[in-house]
Amino acid sequence: MIKSNLLFVCLLILGLACQPAQQKEQESTSSPSISAPQLVKVWETDTLMTTSESVIYDEFRDVLYVSNIGSVPPTAKDNDGFISIISTSGEVIDLDWVTEISAPKGMGIIDSSLFVTNIDEVVEIDIPSGVIVKRYLVGNAQFLNDITITDTEDILISDSNLNNIHKLTDGSMKFWMNDSAFHGSNGLLAQGDQLMVASYGGGEFYRVDRNTKTKTLVASGIEGGDGIVAIGENYLVSNWNGEVHFVDNQGNTSLLLDTKSKGKNAADICFIQSENLLLVPTFFGNTVAAYEVK
Repeated sequence: MIKSNLLFVCLLILGLACQPAQQKEQESTSSPSISAPQLVKVWETDTLMTTSESVIYDEFRDVLYVSNIGSVPPTAKDNDGFISIISTSGEVIDLDWVTEISAPKGMGIIDSSLFVTNIDEVVEIDIPSGVIVKRYLVGNAQFLNDITITDTEDILISDSNLNNIHKLTDGSMKFWMNDSAFHGSNGLLAQGDQLMVASYGGGEFYRVDRNTKTKTLVASGIEGGDGIVAIGENYLVSNWNGEVHFVDNQGNTSLLLDTKSKGKNAADICFIQSENLLLVPTFFGNTVAAYEVK
């Protein structure tokens, strides 16, 4: 989510949130040439969150976990972040389920463990007990952001400040990739031998071959790229400014949602395939909103 200078980043985030409204909320496609879905709002939580950044679905327990940064800047080791549990119908089950975290962002689940980025470390939470069982420090990290889990249970982690991607395997953290063309590597989505990457600073959406680490530009113009979910062979990509874009497998894009005029961002999204439900954490909006993908 971040460029190279921490102070600039924090000012940028706050500045974006204070920009005047540019468009009304939209729930329609913007290009008649693309067979894109529509988003129909189903529910939104009460404003109990505090800077809600990411949401993930726990299929086994049928609940959602929400990472809350707390106060900004999102690089402050102030220990005021927390993880919440909410239902798939938008009820807050446990607001302060896990605390003792400074600025939690991206999340991933393996078995009964929830992995969460926290500035310069990845925190492992035992889900049944809600206890932090291990912290994996990432050397020289500045702004760990998103997490994705591969089909071999490798954990890939983006560092948005440094354009780095790290890999956690069997408890061992290693540097995996750097590319300045990412312009702020943010959203990640592992798919077989491929890794999809959303750029925060440049608005690009890349496909990376995980074997060769060569990248291919899929789409551009998604400024502030944040979360990625797959919809069949296509994608939904959020940008932090408050938009959700549809990207088809040919790289064509279409704007589905714009909540900037309501002062709501669109951070690290989640998709529940069985319910055709897209979950959008609204960051400074302090909520999670749910949309049916039609």
